[in-house]
Amino acid sequence: MCTVTIVPAGGGGSFRMACNRDESHGRPPALPPQQQTINGMTCLLPIDPGSGGTWVGVNEAGLALTLLNYNLIDPPTGRDRSRGSVIPQLLVARSVDEVISLARPIERERMMPFRLVVSDGQSLLLWRSTDPIEQAERSAWSGAPVMFTSSGLGDHLVEGPRRDLFDGWFGDDPSVYLDEQLAFHRHQWTGREHLSVCMHRADARTVSYTTVDVDPDAITMTYHPDRPDLNAAETTASLQRGLAAR
Repeated sequence: MCTVTIVPAGGGGSFRMACNRDESHGRPPALPPQQQTINGMTCLLPIDPGSGGTWVGVNEAGLALTLLNYNLIDPPTGRDRSRGSVIPQLLVARSVDEVISLARPIERERMMPFRLVVSDGQSLLLWRSTDPIEQAERSAWSGAPVMFTSSGLGDHLVEGPRRDLFDGWFGDDPSVYLDEQLAFHRHQWTGREHLSVCMHRADARTVSYTTVDVDPDAITMTYHPDRPDLNAAETTASLQRGLAAR
């Protein structure tokens, strides 16, 4: 479904989260990012018209969240709740600790498995919905680029080649990380397009590229409604970072 990277974007805890969204050809296009107020918290998020939910969002507290499908070799059946509802429920959080608290009542047993990634520029949280939220992996973020990826072909099939590519991708100069990040999300192997970061196959392809920029004073989301290696009319939405979150 996605390839997500997070890189530092200057000093002061600034960072960029970037997301390639991979979907079937028949899925309707998402609505571009819009500003919403959820229980008093101002947020930016694109909307999936099928579920009314989203796969990526950011709030005025500087918390960026994204969700990837967790494609198991033997997936469960009979799940009736959309994963798109997860991020809107969590965007009211002002801290990673609060994300953990708000995630406890989520009815994950009614959803297909997912992985939730959260960053505030200081720490990273990775939650696999197959485990209780208390078992989520939380760590201080050193500022080194990180990647998470999934595929409907099976996460185990794409993790290796995409991870090998990522591990050798970024150089030693953080000032060019943003350019290197975009180039990574545009990467495609000739003859292995189905495994590529910017992927396509008979039934699915990368349909959009979304970036979330979190700076000390401002937050910006830019939505590119096509593969990142193709031209498309982008939509950008911004908000001021909340004073209470600094």
